[in-house]
Amino acid sequence: MARLKNLTERGHETQRHLRDVLVQLVLEKGYEAISIKDITERAEVDRSTFYLHFSDKHDLFTKSYQQLVDDLFAHTQQSTGAFPGLTVLFEHMSQHADLYRVLLHMDISLPHAQRLNKYITQNMLTVLEQRLQQFDKTLSATDKAMVVSYVTSSLRGTARWWLEAGQPYSATVITERFAKLITQGIAGLVLS
Repeated sequence: MARLKNLTERGHETQRHLRDVLVQLVLEKGYEAISIKDITERAEVDRSTFYLHFSDKHDLFTKSYQQLVDDLFAHTQQSTGAFPGLTVLFEHMSQHADLYRVLLHMDISLPHAQRLNKYITQNMLTVLEQRLQQFDKTLSATDKAMVVSYVTSSLRGTARWWLEAGQPYSATVITERFAKLITQGIAGLVLS
């Protein structure tokens, strides 16, 4: 069945509602335990409406996180400062905390987690390359991969802790603390 194109505001709202229901159900039951019936019943929409928008729950999940990551990277590209994008990133996580909690808790061996990690890594590599060009610097492909892996892994762990702890620091403060950790290590926090 063909998916809807050129959505109206109502269509976008339906997709957002289905995404929100999926996130709620994942937090309650876990991803694998959820069926289309669970989603449509909780969302109070017909299965036919669901299938107008998505082919299955995997499609709903994939499009949800791709939209989230696209939105995030669009915002981070416009940011400035010593660590462009970090404050925007943590603000975005705060605004979409439940979806990020789901994404950050996925078993990395699951196909969706692997696709998400690849998607974020590709975007982080693009950001790194843009920053290197800005400062007329270069890194080998191996060093770029290492930097992206390090920052992505550190960010994932920090964000997961921050969201699970109930966001004990504002987006601005967690940005400053994370930036110190990735640039100065533990000494950056202890000596500040």
